[in-house]
Amino acid sequence: MKYEKVVIIGMGLIGGSLGKALLEKGLAEEVVGVFRRQSSLDRATRERSLTAGFVNEYDKAVPGADVVIIGTPVHTVKEVLDGLAEVLTDGKTLVTDVGSTKKEIVEYAARFKDKFAFVGGHPLAGSEKAGVEYSNPGLFEGSVCVLTPDKNSCERAVDSFKDFWQAVGAAIVVLDPEEHDENLAISSHLPHIVAYALAGVLEKSFPKTMLATGFKDTTRIASSDSGLWSDIFLSNRDNVLKAIARYREVLSDIEKDIDSGNEESLKGKLKSYKAIRDELS
Repeated sequence: MKYEKVVIIGMGLIGGSLGKALLEKGLAEEVVGVFRRQSSLDRATRERSLTAGFVNEYDKAVPGADVVIIGTPVHTVKEVLDGLAEVLTDGKTLVTDVGSTKKEIVEYAARFKDKFAFVGGHPLAGSEKAGVEYSNPGLFEGSVCVLTPDKNSCERAVDSFKDFWQAVGAAIVVLDPEEHDENLAISSHLPHIVAYALAGVLEKSFPKTMLATGFKDTTRIASSDSGLWSDIFLSNRDNVLKAIARYREVLSDIEKDIDSGNEESLKGKLKSYKAIRDELS
């Protein structure tokens, strides 16, 4: 499998890593980036994530593309889809995104089904570091990419994106967009909320020499892009609120055992939660 031209709109960590992977593996003749700012294009060029780039010029970047990847934050994906609909008209060009929420995006993309073939996507790979300067061509090796087709998705596009993500090292999971958002609220969005909240507990005057490894490990992802995660939390609001409520219940149960001195109950809960975590390994 080799593509003549892949267009990546928004080259941060994910988009930049994807561009590098496609070029390093010889999967694309051209990797064309589209950026909001010249400074972002310059950084991606220095990182060798692309073969050509444009600033806000879809009409020059997109025509002739086999695949278009939308690598922008979730709150801008709709705007990008609007822009693509102005330059893609044959319904054949493959388009996907890498956003952490899917239902809202997939539903919006359905209005353009005669313009291009869209399948929602979410590679479960990343880092607390943001920006193309942290991009890594091996980022997707051993990862999972979730594809979220709906009734408007054509089988050809779904199969093509399975091949695409597998080629850069990812295993494929196919989920309904709503199911994706429910699952990710627990497995991805809630952990970021907890990490941010835990970091917020720390007083600025707290002596840094007294920070235990557990605190640093648990709050690592609070170093992630706060603007990006704010957008994700709001985009998946209902599911995130349910996840927070569930977490509050569990935390409250632990609090009650500590407050009452119920050692047997506390040990039982912690043993049960440990077993759940150990199964993940």
